[in-house]
Amino acid sequence: MIAPFLAGLALLQAMSAADYVPDTGWRDNEWAHAFYERWFGNQLKAMREPPLSSEADLAGYRERFRLLVLPTFQPAYAYRIDVRQDGTAVLRWARLNGAGGYAPGRLARQGSRPLRAEELQAWREALAAATLGSLTQDERGPVEREDGSIVICPDATTSIFEYLDRSGRTYVARYCEIEAPLLRLESVVYNMQPLDGTN
Repeated sequence: MIAPFLAGLALLQAMSAADYVPDTGWRDNEWAHAFYERWFGNQLKAMREPPLSSEADLAGYRERFRLLVLPTFQPAYAYRIDVRQDGTAVLRWARLNGAGGYAPGRLARQGSRPLRAEELQAWREALAAATLGSLTQDERGPVEREDGSIVICPDATTSIFEYLDRSGRTYVARYCEIEAPLLRLESVVYNMQPLDGTN
């Protein structure tokens, strides 16, 4: 009885001390890390999600991916794909009951299941097409389109894409318009287990 309690306590201590967001790579590194660590990190802690920041966080996996979606006034949700050393993968999902923009709330729904081979392949194709490693980490509005028009998003849904493998960490945050390949990746992952807040 005491051993599971101590293991849970150790996990909570590790999560509370860990960085969920990169220290640098933001448009304004002076304030951004602390701000996003509170915002994104508190949502992920409420989901009981681990940090995906260093090789130690691979914890026996070949690669790990997470999509965190933070609507301003609706509950946040996340998906994590963990690819084991043998190439099989597990999908984990979580949805909170608070607001993604300011108050995490509590864990309202969670689950996990193995990914089928065709799902894993669809994810791999969408991930490759998204070329996360070639994108800027921090893309905040206003966004200027190719036609010269400007899009301002005062209360937009924020999407965070994280990928970790032996070569390192990739972290992409989008607050306004999302590039088409990222939208496709988000759609492929979402369709594995829709979490639209209806149940």
